[in-house]
Amino acid sequence: MNKILLILLFLLTLPLNAQFKVSGEIQNFSEKDLMIRIFNGPGDILINKIKTDKNGKFSVNIPKYRGVVRLTDTSQQSVLDILSDNEAVNFTATYRNNNFTDLKFTEGKSAQAFQQFLSVDGFKDVKNNVFPIIKPLYKETDEFYQAILKEEKRIEALNPTIESPLLDYYVAITELANRPFEGKFAADRHKENLEKRLISDNDYLEGTGFMPKLVLDYLRAAIFGANSQEEINSTIEKELDDLLEKADLETSRGQNILSSVFLVLPSEQFSSLLEKYYAKANALTCEITDELKSNLSAHKSTIPGSQVPNIIFQKPVNGYKSLYDVKADKKIIMFWASWCPACNDELPFVKEYYRSFKENGGEIVSISLDYDAGMFNSATHDVEWVNYTELLQWDTQAVQDFGVTSTPTLFLVDKDNKLIKKATHISELVEF
Repeated sequence: MNKILLILLFLLTLPLNAQFKVSGEIQNFSEKDLMIRIFNGPGDILINKIKTDKNGKFSVNIPKYRGVVRLTDTSQQSVLDILSDNEAVNFTATYRNNNFTDLKFTEGKSAQAFQQFLSVDGFKDVKNNVFPIIKPLYKETDEFYQAILKEEKRIEALNPTIESPLLDYYVAITELANRPFEGKFAADRHKENLEKRLISDNDYLEGTGFMPKLVLDYLRAAIFGANSQEEINSTIEKELDDLLEKADLETSRGQNILSSVFLVLPSEQFSSLLEKYYAKANALTCEITDELKSNLSAHKSTIPGSQVPNIIFQKPVNGYKSLYDVKADKKIIMFWASWCPACNDELPFVKEYYRSFKENGGEIVSISLDYDAGMFNSATHDVEWVNYTELLQWDTQAVQDFGVTSTPTLFLVDKDNKLIKKATHISELVEF
């Protein structure tokens, strides 16, 4: 009986060991929303949105993970990156001038090492880029010149004292991602180094968020010296076929590389090539990553004649619970935001068109990428069509489902919610 009890207790502790906690206290950030994000290879994902207490304190559980934990305000303009090798993190900070400053970690080895590294790196940046500009302004015998020499020696001796395998990886992969190359020989060597990283590195690669950059640089190095668009296309296809075969599309790494390809290759320029890889992904019979599933779903929604995904409203809007609940001969699904200048330029034309569109049995369902309720309400108070927002900007679920990458983006669908045309301006839809 005691043996069975011990086994049960062990099983109950597994979920606890598979996660860690990030806690903090941020001065001047009381009772404000904090967005918690992690990187999954092709991009970052929002895993939680929490509110600090009256003292600016918060605590959040993170699933088992090794990489960068990103904290932002709702506007995503204030960013705090934290390294964690699946270990608890505790810190204090101050929110000042839209920045998280005065950062001090009291728990989290990798986080502490990262902070120390950034501090040392900042000094070395001054030594390498500022002092060479200042020194020629003084004579070698000047007191200030001698002070600079002394400071250079002090900075040269600085080294992080906290060891962290994750930080070592982060530094190395950052250097690789920022490494320039000139000439065909250097490009080929750089491509080889990138291929080794993309195929052989552990999950630190996904967690640090560098995969899309490495995939893009791999392709840039591959086409170095190409003289025509035709040569560029054929080279990219050959190199991608080779890379994906080595990475294996039936593994999460291979699928993450493919998702990164969908992210970095512009569809306008490489549409036929991308269609080939969408077909490869659709043909997979193995389990596929959530990111690749999202890519395939979003791609399908852009094919004329395909039924677009339903949008479930978190709260009813004008009595409607979802996009499909809105019955009309035709619907325009408009992704926009009050903070988007191009959207504000387009809105007068949308309002003008809406009158005749509504009279002819049409309806507009707008999906706002706003993050501030006041701004959203102010922008929509005099608009008659269906207005919906989750106040999550680009993390809005419908943005992922429809593969929206810019605003404004409009989808014209028929009464069965099948896509007629995707557009960026209302004028493109008038003829339909």
